[in-house]
Amino acid sequence: MKQLWANIAHTSGAKIYSMLIGVFTLSLTARLLGPEGRGQVAAITTWVGMFSTFAYLSLGQVALHRMAGDPAHKRFGNLLGTLLMMTLILTLLGWLVAWGLYWHNPQGPFRGLPATALLIGFVTLPFMIWEQYGSSLLMGLERIRTYNRYQVAGRTLSVAGVFVLVGWLGQGVVGALQASLLGQIVVALGGIGFLIKFAHCKGTFCRPDKAETRALLAGGVKLHLNAIGTFLFTSANVLILNNYHGAEQTGYFQMATQLLGVLMIIPSSASMVIYGKVTRLGPNGAWPDNKRLLIQITLGMMVLSAVAAILAPWGITLLAGENFRPAVEPFQWMLLGLIGMTFSTVMAPQWIGRGYFWQASGLTFFVGAINLAANFWLIPLYGMTGAIYAFIGTYLFSVLGNGAMVWHCQVMSKEAR
Repeated sequence: MKQLWANIAHTSGAKIYSMLIGVFTLSLTARLLGPEGRGQVAAITTWVGMFSTFAYLSLGQVALHRMAGDPAHKRFGNLLGTLLMMTLILTLLGWLVAWGLYWHNPQGPFRGLPATALLIGFVTLPFMIWEQYGSSLLMGLERIRTYNRYQVAGRTLSVAGVFVLVGWLGQGVVGALQASLLGQIVVALGGIGFLIKFAHCKGTFCRPDKAETRALLAGGVKLHLNAIGTFLFTSANVLILNNYHGAEQTGYFQMATQLLGVLMIIPSSASMVIYGKVTRLGPNGAWPDNKRLLIQITLGMMVLSAVAAILAPWGITLLAGENFRPAVEPFQWMLLGLIGMTFSTVMAPQWIGRGYFWQASGLTFFVGAINLAANFWLIPLYGMTGAIYAFIGTYLFSVLGNGAMVWHCQVMSKEAR
């Protein structure tokens, strides 16, 4: 457990740093670009993020499951080569769809977004897809610290790029997206040298393989509804709120959700570390540590939620300025959903490690669909408050599904012994 917590602390430190850099970059670009420029950057990055979410097909998580069944890593080179190939194919398909949407109707989905800025934004797509795959492979090899180092380096380069390209050279929205692209390249490609070297050490070459391709796509078909469902209850509310009530309420709501993301760093780090344990020991072998961490982290997050609620009026205005005081109350209410977020995050390695792709996808997509329907119903009536109601209800509901999974893992672990 000490080594687990050491890895969690290392990963949490990297994530905290990256998150703080992200919040700082948000504040900096808002001041340098103004509301319209910041809105264009947010819109383009959200579009690219959506394309990445739909395009990567959850193949990284499926790769973790494949690695769990190959503890000697004899197929690692073929797995790596197949994921590199899929990155290229899925990127080209994403670019084709984006170009088709823009060519068909320039004043449609991308209305008001400069063509050059859009182009730079979509250049980021392959690196966003590969980050999903590369980080999964590093997690499976229990080399998450390698990913952490490059994550810190990439985010640092990104904020430095904003200072130079936007603040000094005055390149505006284009400069902000160029800075983001530079950082993403470092984060995505930082560990690829180690992965290639590891494959060669195992006597395999990084060649695509038909069997691996079929296995990855078969698992991705089962699992990818999970990613789509996650998008529905993490990002759809922002788009709906912006559509019905404009940028101001959206800005307050986004600030609250970003701060929740900061609090979720420890559960996310624990999940990344547990993936490595599941790969090495199997889901039943890793379950005792997984269960202890779930209990410890859930109790810790409850305490942290109470502290955050008390400090929110001071902390948010110190971080973002007095203009963001309206974000305080939404943040305090949304803390009620933190237990559900923790359960979903810490239990994810068990869902994936056991190969419960359809079940995980079905639960997440169902919860995401409920959230989407609730947002379409509540946001037009109550604005940001409606989005908060939908958020809390969704994550409290998710506790039931993941609680059932806890019981199932406990039973399976006892039978395995």
